[in-house]
Amino acid sequence: MNIRRVFYSVLAGGAIAAGGLAVPAAQAVDAPVATTTSTAVAADNWEYVGDFFWQSDCHAAGAAGTKWTKYKCINGSAVPGDDYELWVVYK
Repeated sequence: MNIRRVFYSVLAGGAIAAGGLAVPAAQAVDAPVATTTSTAVAADNWEYVGDFFWQSDCHAAGAAGTKWTKYKCINGSAVPGDDYELWVVYK
């Protein structure tokens, strides 16, 4: 057996084990939403329309809508980039 292979295998295994036992970094926490933002949203009468997997599909559906004056796509999933919610303000 080649001594270099054994050495690099042990070195790689030690690095993997050390990485698995390392202390995980603190996860980011979303900042609380200010009350002025929620009252501004309520004043505009935003209404939920539906979910879209792709952000481009959400924007396409929002721009194509003729029943509303403005729209926004909000990332509504715990996984970034996975689920977009379409919110609109009807005419």
